[in-house]
Formats: sequence, structure tokens, C-alpha cells
Amino acid sequence: MINENPYTLKIAVIGAGVRGTSLARKIKTSGLPARIVAVAEPDNDKRRKFTEEFGLSDDCAYTGWETLTADPPDCDAAVITTLDNQHTGPALACLNRSWHILIEKPLADNFEDCLKIVNLQKEKKKVVAVCHTLRFMEGYKKVKQIIESGAIGGLIHIEHMEAIGNLRFTHNYVRGRWSQEKLNTFLLLHKCSHDIDFINWLFNEPCIRVSSFGSLKFFTAENAPEGSTKRCTDGCRIAETCPYSALKIYVNGPLEEWPARDICSIHSKESHLEAVRNGPYGICVWRGDNDVVDHQVVMMEFEGGATATCTLTGYSSTNGRRVRIQGTKGELLFDEANGTICITEFSGERNEIISIPAATSYHPEDQDIVNEWIASIISSTTVTVDAAEALRTHAVVFAAELSRKEHRTADMKLFLQSSED
Repeated sequence: MINENPYTLKIAVIGAGVRGTSLARKIKTSGLPARIVAVAEPDNDKRRKFTEEFGLSDDCAYTGWETLTADPPDCDAAVITTLDNQHTGPALACLNRSWHILIEKPLADNFEDCLKIVNLQKEKKKVVAVCHTLRFMEGYKKVKQIIESGAIGGLIHIEHMEAIGNLRFTHNYVRGRWSQEKLNTFLLLHKCSHDIDFINWLFNEPCIRVSSFGSLKFFTAENAPEGSTKRCTDGCRIAETCPYSALKIYVNGPLEEWPARDICSIHSKESHLEAVRNGPYGICVWRGDNDVVDHQVVMMEFEGGATATCTLTGYSSTNGRRVRIQGTKGELLFDEANGTICITEFSGERNEIISIPAATSYHPEDQDIVNEWIASIISSTTVTVDAAEALRTHAVVFAAELSRKEHRTADMKLFLQSSED
């Protein structure tokens, strides 16, 4: 029997994958009066590992959020880290149980469901915090501080690039679990809701118009090289020179390192070869069922006339975001991969390079997110990104995707009116 502080928060975790387990560990190490009391996870192996790590009994382990919320344990709050298109159901069910929520972005995969969560949160008066991690990361917080200090004057334009390394892109979004929109959501929401949120966070004025262009241009059957085959193990004649050869990436390299470690649980050459022969990671990158875009640009106009662009591309030699911010008095360049912020004032009085220390662990900012959420519940304080704030910046993402698909500029006022009707 655990002797608890009478105010100890009892928290359930819905989704025991990498993110759910990571956030649960942050709760455990927060030093705040909170503990994990239940888990909901359909995968038997993930559920077993989670219960063992957090000392949960079998009657505190559920196969899904439906059974957890239908007959719940004594619980005050929930962490939701299911797939992007599986947030709405558990979020509404938890709020109807009067539980507080910490939810991985996005809040939901469409505007209408986001609005349902926001409205129910207001009705139940519970804390709903959304994991927009960029607002908690050192480099991005520093950029925000510099902008607010007036060092580069009023904002004129932001040029933001989310550069996904070409290997990471093909692993996750051509062969991997996020390769098809119907299995998760559209790529801009999955990958760049953080980025659009960051851009809108920097501006004091609302976004008023959005245009977007993009497509799946290269990783299609029409572009399959001569000599390539459906699977890399089918006698592909370009395997020696192909940068995406599954044998090269998943079988003949380090088996316990990313990305090879993702394709199976037993890291022997035989197991990896079997996974490549029969699983999705062995399919030629030009001959799969992937349908998410491989590049997209979003253009935003803000009230007052300032503008911004956000570019998503899977054709980068490096991973990491790059941001160029131009103001009336100077310019700021932030290179996430290199960990540098360069500030140039047009007056010549300042030309400075600020170094941002590299993260020493997986998502260290999660600790701040978790601590803020727990403290908000206990002390009735606010969180950095609640459901309403997430919806404000998610709306720009939804409008951008509408623009891309319908080949027209989206007026944010009209978009919001039509979505709320």
C-alpha cells in the first residue's frame, strides 16, 4: 500500500508508446504530488512493459481508452498520446469523467473536434494542456525573448523551414506508420502544427489570410527508376547505388541504432532480413502506398501587414528547423541543428552569435510541460498552451490544408465562421 499525500494527483496514461512512456517518466520524476495509477494500451507488449516499469497491477491495465473510461479507477487526470486521429474520443471521454488532460499535439485532427474539446473543457472547468514543445525549448524561448526585447524592431517577415532529413522522411513518411493520411492525419498537422504554432506565438496580431501549395512529387510509382523492384529483396538492380535500399539501411548497418531498430523487436540479421522481406520497410520507396505530401509551403498574412512562410520538406541532408526573422531594426537567424542564434542590427551596434546548448536527453522540455500541467491543476494557475490556444493556431493549419486542396487563399475570418456554424 502506497502512503499518499492527500492531494496526490492520480493519473492514467492513454497510449503507452514512446511519447506516453516518456511523459509518464517525467511525471514520476517531477517531485510533485502525482503518480501513475492506470494505463490504456491495445498493444500487449507495450502494455506489459509499461505496467512493469510503473508498478501497476493487471486490474489497472486496460486494452483501450473505452474500457478505462467506462469503468475507471480512482483517477483525477489523464495523459493522451494516441495516434493523431485518435485524440477526440479519449479526450471527450476523460473530460466527461471530469479529468484534467495533458494531450500530445494535435488537439484533434479536424477543427470541429477541436472545438468540441474546447467547449467541453470550458463546461467542465478542467485543465487541458497541449504539448506544443517548441514553446518550452531553450532556443525557441530565447528567440521569443529577443523579439519581445525589441532588438530587431517590429516584425516584418518570418521565413521558417522544417527540414526533415531525407532518410528520416522515407523511414517515417514513405515506409513508416505516418505514410498514409487515413492511418494518422495529413502531414502538415502531424509535423508542422508545432511550427505554425511557433510562428503565430511570435506575432501579437492574428493571422488573417493563408495560402498553401504542396504535393507528393517524387516518391511515386511514376518516378521508380528502371531496374527497381516492388521490394528491395526482389533482385533490385540499383540496390548498390540507391540511397534508400532497405538492405543497406535495415540489414547491413547497425541493427540496434535508429532507424534499423524500429523495424522489429529482435535485433539479429535474420530477424531484420525477415522484416524487410515481409514488412513495410522493405518496400521500394517509389512503389509503396504512401500518399502524404513530400513538400509543402504555407504563406501567412497577419493583421497589420506582416507575413510569414513555413516550408516543410523531406529533401534535406540534415534534420532540424531553420528560422530567419526580419524586423524593422535588424535580422535574426536561428539554426536549430547548429544550435546558434545570430542577431544583426542594421545600425551596426550589434552583431552577435548566441550558442544554444544541445539537448542531452530525449525531449528534456517535457519535464517543464509536465510540471506546469500538474502545478496548474494543484494551484489553479494557467498553462502555456491550453485547448483554446491550441485551437487558435491549429485553425491556421486546417485553413492551410484547405487552401492546398482547393487551390485558393483561405480567409481566416470566413474559415472560422464556416467551421463554427
